[in-house]
Amino acid sequence: MQSKKAILISLGLHSALLVALLVSVDFGRKPAVAASAPSQPIQAVFIDAQAIADQKRKQEQAEAQARQQEREKREQREREQAAERERIKKAADARKKKEQEEARKREQERQRTLEEQRQREQEIQRRIEEENKRKEALEREIAQQLEQEQAARSAANQRRVMSEVEKYQALVHQTIVQNLFDFDSFIGRTCRLNVRLAPNGLVIDVRILDGNDALCRASRAAVLRPDTLPVSKDPAVFAEFKDFNITVRPESQ
Repeated sequence: MQSKKAILISLGLHSALLVALLVSVDFGRKPAVAASAPSQPIQAVFIDAQAIADQKRKQEQAEAQARQQEREKREQREREQAAERERIKKAADARKKKEQEEARKREQERQRTLEEQRQREQEIQRRIEEENKRKEALEREIAQQLEQEQAARSAANQRRVMSEVEKYQALVHQTIVQNLFDFDSFIGRTCRLNVRLAPNGLVIDVRILDGNDALCRASRAAVLRPDTLPVSKDPAVFAEFKDFNITVRPESQ
C-alpha cells in the first residue's frame, strides 16, 4: 500500500511539473526563437516519464519480490506447521502404540499369571487325586490283608474248632462204646445218632437216625447212662458240638 501511494505521489509531482513547464512556454516570441527554446523541457519530460516507468517497474518488482518472499514465508510456515502437526501426530501415534503395546504386555502377563495359577491348581488337584488313589489303594490293600488274615484266622480257628469237635466226638464215641452191654455182639454193626447237649455236658436229647436196631437202642441207652458227656468250654467248639450226629461203630480190640 505504501509503494502504491509513493507511485501516485510521484506521478502527481511529475504531472504538476509538466504543466508548469507547458505554462512557462512564451507563445508571444518569434517562431524561430519559440521553436528552438522548448526543446530542452520536452526532453526533460521524456526523461522523467522514463524514470517514473523505471521506478514503477522497480516498485512492482519490489512488490512482486515482497509478495514472493511473503508467499515463501507463508509456505515455509505452512510446511513447518505441517511438519509440527506430523511430528505431533507421530508422537501421538507412537504414544498410542506404546500404550497399546504396554496394554498387550499387561494382558499377556495377566493371561500368563492366570495360566500359571490354573496349572498350579491342576497340579494340586492332580496330587490330591493321586494321594486319594494311593490312600484308596493302601486301604484296599490293608483291607485285603485284613480279610486274608481274618480268613486265615477263621480257617485256622475253624480247623481248630473242628479238630476239637472231632476230639470230643471221639470222646463221646468212646464213652458210648464203653457203656455198651454185650459189646462183642455189636462188632461190625453201625448206628447213627443225633445228640443234643447242654453247655455242662448234660444230654438234652438223643434221636436214632438209622442203623442196626439193637445197636441203636444200646447206643442210645449208653449215651443217657452217664450224668454228662465230655464237652469243651470253648464257645466256638461247643457251638459246633451242642447238636451233632455221631456214628457208633464197635470194633474189635
